[in-house]
Amino acid sequence: MRRAIRAIRSVLHPARTVLRRHLPLRAVAYEGSHGTAWLVGVHSYAPSIAAFFSGDDVRPGPRGRIWRERIPRRIADVAGAGGLPILELREPDPWFGDLLQCAIAVPVVVHIHRDLPADVDVLRRQLLTPTTREDFRRIRRANFSYRVTSDPDAIREFHARYYTPLVTHQYPEDGMVGLLKDWMSQGGELVCADIAGEWVAGIFNIPREASYRLSALGIRDADDAVRQKRVIAALIVRSLERAVELGRDRATLGTSLPFLGKGPVWFKAKWGGILTHEPGTPEMHMFMDLRQAAVRRMLSASPVIHAEGSALVVSSWLEPGDEPLQTTIREAGRFPGISRWHVLALPETLAAGAAQLSASDLIVPVPVTPDGHQPLWLGEVLAER
Repeated sequence: MRRAIRAIRSVLHPARTVLRRHLPLRAVAYEGSHGTAWLVGVHSYAPSIAAFFSGDDVRPGPRGRIWRERIPRRIADVAGAGGLPILELREPDPWFGDLLQCAIAVPVVVHIHRDLPADVDVLRRQLLTPTTREDFRRIRRANFSYRVTSDPDAIREFHARYYTPLVTHQYPEDGMVGLLKDWMSQGGELVCADIAGEWVAGIFNIPREASYRLSALGIRDADDAVRQKRVIAALIVRSLERAVELGRDRATLGTSLPFLGKGPVWFKAKWGGILTHEPGTPEMHMFMDLRQAAVRRMLSASPVIHAEGSALVVSSWLEPGDEPLQTTIREAGRFPGISRWHVLALPETLAAGAAQLSASDLIVPVPVTPDGHQPLWLGEVLAER
């Protein structure tokens, strides 16, 4: 019987693959004050991804399905109108041919880890930097105390009252809540933060043989007043200390969406996080027409992390002026794991900052003149470099 089932599956699997390649793909537009993003085949985090382009007031627009042969024309129309088309393919598709060369390949998420010393005192010295000094000051003022527990009842309470409310509060459209039964089967532990003996927040972590995985943060009833006390930073610091105490030389800090600016990637990097591109991570193809002001605005406010082979690189847009120049130079050295930082700008902007930009080995200046009647695709511009 098992042999017969395997034989049936061996026939059905390629048939399903062929069928999927001919079915229409799911498409949804997201609209906001900064512009319209059109996402095709994107299965995870679609509203959050769209918000980086469309703005914090992003909202779903028209949705439906589109035949594959119509997608190239629609991409050109959306981009020509100032929007951002994003395409995710689960397997190669002959309909798109050379079109994908116009796009950049962006991992849906980037993975972040931190290497650890063998001594807690050394770790504490490493963590105290000009960027984290204010966090430590607020942590001391809050006077947190910490405890570690693996009690099943505590884990159940944390999942229901701390973790789930925080996820649904922060990501109301696409937050994904991990299953309690999966947690209970992985042998994890809770690092709890208390104030005056009252449990206010925690993080569920999983000790692995060679690493310590920071898995799920929670704040009681998603109380923003508690978050403002820098409790998330406090729990990350205590978790890293806990990993060293357990003899682990690496802590994994989870995944984040591949956009910079002062968001989750920036926050994890300031605690020593190193970005990696893990094999098998789904990729999106982003079609960015540099003629469009909305595209340049996004690359300026939220530089995009994308893949060139197995390496992670960043593309950003540099506005004129000394302040954007200094910010770009500073940010280009902030993210371990990024191998190259494409700085796109008007030729005169790059000429004005040439001496300072050349001081960084990571920065690659890319002059762009955003005019003309034909799309100026970011993927093609970088390929010409």
